[in-house]
Amino acid sequence: MKTKASILALFFLSTIINSCAKKDIEHKEKETTGFTELVVPADFDWKMSENVTCNFTSEHVSKVYVSTGANTTPFASFYVGQDVDQVKLNIPTYINTLYVKYETKAGLSTAKALDITNNTVTYAVPADSEEVETVLAYSAKTNLSRGNDQAVIFYPARENGWGTLMFEDLWPAYGDYDFNDLVVNYKIQLYPNNKNMVKEMILGIRVKAIGGSLPYDLCLAIKGIKAGEIDEFEKQESNNALENADMELLNPGNSEKKPPIFRFNNIRTNTKAPKGFAFLNTDPDKKARIQEGDMVNITFYITFRNSIPQADLTLDAFDFFIAKPVKEKASQWQEIHTRGYAPTEEFGQNVYEQTKEGNSYIGKSSIYYTSNSNLIWAINVPTDIPHTYEKADFLKAYPHFKDWATSGGNQNKDWYENTTGNRNDSYLIKQ
Repeated sequence: MKTKASILALFFLSTIINSCAKKDIEHKEKETTGFTELVVPADFDWKMSENVTCNFTSEHVSKVYVSTGANTTPFASFYVGQDVDQVKLNIPTYINTLYVKYETKAGLSTAKALDITNNTVTYAVPADSEEVETVLAYSAKTNLSRGNDQAVIFYPARENGWGTLMFEDLWPAYGDYDFNDLVVNYKIQLYPNNKNMVKEMILGIRVKAIGGSLPYDLCLAIKGIKAGEIDEFEKQESNNALENADMELLNPGNSEKKPPIFRFNNIRTNTKAPKGFAFLNTDPDKKARIQEGDMVNITFYITFRNSIPQADLTLDAFDFFIAKPVKEKASQWQEIHTRGYAPTEEFGQNVYEQTKEGNSYIGKSSIYYTSNSNLIWAINVPTDIPHTYEKADFLKAYPHFKDWATSGGNQNKDWYENTTGNRNDSYLIKQ
């Protein structure tokens, strides 16, 4: 009788739990109606930046500086001349003009406006440019602040600026679509030589918000290169993080031919965060809040065994994603990438295929990490933007996001910038 009573008790408890879970799912679906009912074109790529080829020529090796405004600080400097590789920059899609200056013996030239046509800018460096005969030896490892004349290319396209990665963590199901389950800033600095080949780079990571309870870690796969090309990587600067917060290469080895996969370990723990809270920087009542200077902020230095063409290291090559093991310490991951990036072959491919099969949200999608109606679980914004507080309506926080998405990216391309009408601060958390 005791056994029977125990079984009945478990049955009723299970019924109650399932009922509560069902109500919670229904509640979430009701909360996400606005976002999940967006009708977006099937071929919309959800990208806010694009690659632009610099078709530059010069009679001799010259150094140029490229910016997004006539009087703004350059976000890229590189070399132009015979036997010098072309460069591909990555800029926001709303920008139609770039500005270039070149070095002369008297200093920098005035800025020349270049229209972007078919993702290309064309420019012949004038003959009065100063010829670059010797490029001084340099190491980004000891010059993190860019305190000299070394050529450098920034992602996103602003000097020392941050981009923003925003994740929803309930894939393949729809969540609340406030895009704050994990919010991370990133910055990338490539250091090309006088042939525009890259031997070293700097990567910055800053954790802005944690609004999800699932144990996802930030990861990075660098597409287009081999893991065996990674020569050295190390933590250079670390603020407000645990001592063991670091970057780990998961597929090392000189002979490894697949893209390198990095995991950022223990960056979710902030030593300045208020105690006793599971989340960070998402509470509308200002609980568990920290200011910008108290965020986990880590800088990493990476070198390659051989110099790599800069055009092989465009922003598209950097596949930031989040991942968690399907079982504790398991080698199989559930991953969430931005649209179109494949799960990692080593850790995520099998889980993705098994999850997709017959799934009501993604089962009919032919593109990685999109729903049947081309919705997504992660976005990459080419600047630092504020995120929403928990359960806030993302479409209200950014009123022009809807028009941008439903137009396939043709309207309101700058929906995220801090200009009139683009943001509703009452839904946003600012540091």
